Amino acid sequence: MNFIKEKRELVILVSLGILLLIGGIWDKQISQGVMNQGSLFGTFFQNYGLIFPGIIIFMSTQIFIYYAKESNLPHFGKGSIYFIAIIAGLYQIWQMIKIMLFYTVTSLNNSQKNQPIGAANNDGGGAMSFPNWFFPALVILSLLTFVVGSMLCNRWLKGKNQEELNKLVLVGLGAIVAVYASNTIIDVMKSLWGRFRPYELQNSWADYTNWWRINGANGHKSFPSGHSEQAWLALYLPLFVDPLKKNKRQKIVILTSVFGCFVAWSRVRIGAHFLSDVVVGSAIAIFVIYVVSRLLNQRLDGEALSE
Repeated sequence: MNFIKEKRELVILVSLGILLLIGGIWDKQISQGVMNQGSLFGTFFQNYGLIFPGIIIFMSTQIFIYYAKESNLPHFGKGSIYFIAIIAGLYQIWQMIKIMLFYTVTSLNNSQKNQPIGAANNDGGGAMSFPNWFFPALVILSLLTFVVGSMLCNRWLKGKNQEELNKLVLVGLGAIVAVYASNTIIDVMKSLWGRFRPYELQNSWADYTNWWRINGANGHKSFPSGHSEQAWLALYLPLFVDPLKKNKRQKIVILTSVFGCFVAWSRVRIGAHFLSDVVVGSAIAIFVIYVVSRLLNQRLDGEALSE
């Protein structure tokens, strides 16, 4: 029965609902009790927890490139796919490395100024000076990552038949939809809700609001959590694995879920978000992946939804 097949999804839905209820009651108390901008745990996942959307889009572009290479498309068609996919893949790698370097520089600057290592302007305001090595490091690391990633993806895709490649192209297109749909939802809600972040309230909690209150655009973007949403997008990775390899898919589901939980909790720990922020951010990514996987007629564990 479909109801039995969906019981894991129902458990996740209920769990998220309970956590959201807890956040609605004790958001402020939880943050006041655990917030520490000097947390190494929180700083690590703040700096390097945003890697998977870039990886997922990059893998998709590599699928498109390999598909075009193995296809009988005319030269102009192949060239067009190569051009778009290479530019898009390189851009994703560039952005991923740039974000990691930005947060790393922020942490180094904080350390030199004897400020909490995890303190950062998560909403992008204010000027920041970058060291001379920033841009050369960005270029070198981006190109190196792109080349190594391309080699690994080519090795992964080598030997796959046309039917497998056709399915992977659909998975790649679904990945683009999942990443951009969830990011768009997060960005719109952040601006609309206008919720203060916990670290912004350390001196006075007078501006604290519950998660259900919509404040309007005011420059504050705590709700929902973008880090949590992007971390949970890693849950899309099992769809790149052959559905017949159920054990491998299940292991990836477990590993990516643990990663998502770590990043979500790290945001509460470092004071960038309330519990309800990370719950809703996580839920958005999980729901979008659920929808896309159903469009692909797949479950993350490898079972088909229809015979």
